[in-house]
Amino acid sequence: MERIVCLLIFLSVKLCCEEFIFWAELTNKNLILFHQKQNLSLAMTNSENADSEFACEIKFSQKDYDELPKNELGLIDDDMPKARKLSFLNEHKDELSECFIGAKISVKDIINTNLMQAKNETYVKILPLRFIVDFGQNSALIYYLKKSK
Repeated sequence: MERIVCLLIFLSVKLCCEEFIFWAELTNKNLILFHQKQNLSLAMTNSENADSEFACEIKFSQKDYDELPKNELGLIDDDMPKARKLSFLNEHKDELSECFIGAKISVKDIINTNLMQAKNETYVKILPLRFIVDFGQNSALIYYLKKSK
């Protein structure tokens, strides 16, 4: 009996929302965007004691409607494989970066001057943050995960 209970607890934790991690880097040299990198990955573990906060909504395109798996009712299936969710998020990286503009960032600005010349370099990093995705009928809802206080 205890084994069944432990198995059910384990499965409920594994079947819970999959978490993803997003971080980005931008480098600006002399007011020109020099480097931009956005990264997405699956979280290896789920957050404990985390509260979710709405970040944004990504509307589905016609291509998304055609490619995303559907359930018996013809609606987008929220229980799709993790790899398919990650693929969807990678296709919409630009919208994701806009979602996380208000996240914690690190900024480093360097100005070198030599007589009448100045060189400017700015490094901006969106620090890694965890989020979950909820697939609805017309869009994917993105939620930040923040530690409970």
